[in-house]
Amino acid sequence: MEELRSTDILDQEIKADVKKKADRILEDARQTAESLEAGVGSRVSAAGDEAKKSSEARIGFYEKNINASLPLEKQRYFVSFVNKEVIGAFNSYFKDLGPARRMDIVKKLVERSKDALNGKNVNAFVIGFNKADAEKMLKSEFGSSLLSCKTGKEIMVADEAVEGFEFREGLVLVSEDGKTSCRLTLDEKLKEVLDSKSYELSSALFAGRLPE
Repeated sequence: MEELRSTDILDQEIKADVKKKADRILEDARQTAESLEAGVGSRVSAAGDEAKKSSEARIGFYEKNINASLPLEKQRYFVSFVNKEVIGAFNSYFKDLGPARRMDIVKKLVERSKDALNGKNVNAFVIGFNKADAEKMLKSEFGSSLLSCKTGKEIMVADEAVEGFEFREGLVLVSEDGKTSCRLTLDEKLKEVLDSKSYELSSALFAGRLPE
């Protein structure tokens, strides 16, 4: 009987010891879980802070580029606007001149072309003007050196057209041997004026209110 009681006591001690170990393991597991949760939270928070900083940096970079480009866009828009207004003024000017006086402008270009043609016989193509009027003017300049005078197409001078300018008028003179060609157009004259007097024209049009 004494032996049985000793066995029961030993069994109880073993169970108690096992329970203590189990409780300790459970407590360690709980603490570990809490530690992991805290770590995850801090990592999530750190990741969130990093993402926020990165996002703010990208937004700042974008705003910086936008703000830097705005003056350039404004300047391009302003230049485009001024150029459009200047070309519009020239359209009104050439319209008021009428065909005869516009041809007089081209005639001056013809006179300047004679050195390039160097006394050669020429064939002429008339763009925009009345062919008979243009031929009369050309005969007064070239006499018998004018071999032919035909109506030409705008495409012959399209690559030198000034954007927005409404008068595709002029002459194309080609030497008999085909080695020399002169395109004498109102577009050419307009570009010549714009190249040399662009600011003065713009300033005059806007009554001197343009920035330097």
